[in-house]
Amino acid sequence: MNRRRFFRNLAAVTLPLAVPRLFSRDEDPAGVHLPSGPIADVHVHLLGSNPDNGCFLSKRFQRSFALKFSRLFVDFGSGETPEEQDRAYVNRLMDLIAKLPDSWRGVLLAMDGIYDSSGQLDFGETLLLIPNDYVLSVASETEKLVPGASINPYRKEALYELERVASLGAAVVKWIPNTMGIDPSDKRIVPFYRRLNELEMALLTHTGTEYAVGGAVDQKLGNPLLLQLPLEEGVTVIAAHCASGGGDSNGPYFRQFLNMIDDFPNLYGDISGLSLLHKSSSLRHLIRNPHYFDKLCYGSDFPLYYTPATSPLYFLGLISMSKALELQKIDNDLLRDVSTLMELNAPQPFFRRGFEVVKKLRTAGS
Repeated sequence: MNRRRFFRNLAAVTLPLAVPRLFSRDEDPAGVHLPSGPIADVHVHLLGSNPDNGCFLSKRFQRSFALKFSRLFVDFGSGETPEEQDRAYVNRLMDLIAKLPDSWRGVLLAMDGIYDSSGQLDFGETLLLIPNDYVLSVASETEKLVPGASINPYRKEALYELERVASLGAAVVKWIPNTMGIDPSDKRIVPFYRRLNELEMALLTHTGTEYAVGGAVDQKLGNPLLLQLPLEEGVTVIAAHCASGGGDSNGPYFRQFLNMIDDFPNLYGDISGLSLLHKSSSLRHLIRNPHYFDKLCYGSDFPLYYTPATSPLYFLGLISMSKALELQKIDNDLLRDVSTLMELNAPQPFFRRGFEVVKKLRTAGS
């Protein structure tokens, strides 16, 4: 690494930690820059720990660096009881989206667990569980959120659960194959894929390696090539994170995903997580090759985006220092994310593509 690149990277890493102390956040800053049309965010996480909400956090996950780090910056874990902690998180999210344009819509995501060979939930292997009913309940509090279910296809009565959540308004099914132990190429899942397609629900599935949640069963399950089976079955697939991270003898997963998008008209990606420092090179590549945005959806990855691991300052060279500092002052995390992408010249149709891909987003709030 040459000296110029070293100092640019050093500044990018250290400035996000210092800037909040040097500059106060502004609730209505000049740096807000929004697209002219509606915004569809296909990747908003709901977190929780209250058993009364059906949530489960394993002791292993509670000790994880990812959770401890996120609690420093997100209102998750503040409060004396699990009920207060969960409500603090929801209140923070509701406050943020209340300040977004009326045309903004987001998909709020559940997270299913790992199931044993009999189709029963395996609490010993499951890291965390955010149940569908909790997501349905929270999403009902505002017209801006649409529920996104999570159903491990190996669970007992998976098809019944798919029918149930679809009837209650779920727009997508969310998977993290790496941590849920799902092989997307497993032909035993074909009936699940076919019903998913008949219900016109998209499959939003993690691609690439997975370290944010931790406890991966098998990182190879994030290989985007494994998605050929659901794609051939006609399922609309959104490859979360564009498979940024990891690879095999065929090359980086990110490159493999980009090579697939022209072959499958029903394959899309989302850019959630690509603002993270260790994934920012993938976003830079997309920005420099804007034709890829024709097959991409906007996703914030809330709340993972909102730590010093992300910052407009990581895109110096594409954004000037003065503009990055202006963006850094935006108090609303979701507004800051969209404004940063606008300054990076992300094409405006990309922000509304989720309405085309996730059909139930089109009628949300109507």
